[in-house]
Amino acid sequence: MRERREAFRDARLIVIASEGKATERIYFKALAKEYTNPRVHVHILERSIDEQNNSSPEHVLKQLNDYKSQYELEADDELWLVADKDRWTEAMLSRVATECSQEVAMHMALSNPCFELWLLLHIEDAASLPPEEQKQWMENRRKSRNADPYLKVRLRKNMGSYHESSYDALALIAHVEDAIERARALDENPNDRWPQTLGTRVYLLAESVMNRN
Repeated sequence: MRERREAFRDARLIVIASEGKATERIYFKALAKEYTNPRVHVHILERSIDEQNNSSPEHVLKQLNDYKSQYELEADDELWLVADKDRWTEAMLSRVATECSQEVAMHMALSNPCFELWLLLHIEDAASLPPEEQKQWMENRRKSRNADPYLKVRLRKNMGSYHESSYDALALIAHVEDAIERARALDENPNDRWPQTLGTRVYLLAESVMNRN
């Protein structure tokens, strides 16, 4: 028999599992705290020590499925898979997206190319950039083998300091409304399972955490 999370049953439950070990967790913990609402409880899943390097979308989906099998969810509860496009094949993402679409509670917030795009949208409007600059964002290349990818470098330049496991999420969240509108503007084909060009569906998860649905 599945357990019930009684402590939160007066609130809509949002369960988040992400590809990254720290970046997404830091952001969504800060967002949930900044937009505390008694009607919404955000629970962020952690990977066990022996699973720290197992970050594929398929494994993230398994985390959510394991949670769902353990706990009895209510009709308005949501399970969110947060992943990047740049590291995975179309075939894998298609399998994961198909399984997500078969569950009413399951949602996929994929960023193309990566989660740093969502963070940058708090600071910059990608849609207003020249095409060549947008191409650089999308390609997200490293200048050298040991250098950070383009978006991470740009984020650090904008914020003054940025590391995926340590950054000032609240400074970004002050501009989350801008990020949502900018991400929505990039999402030219919202019926696609994930953004095929530069874009991120994390704005949908942010709206849910902020109880804007």
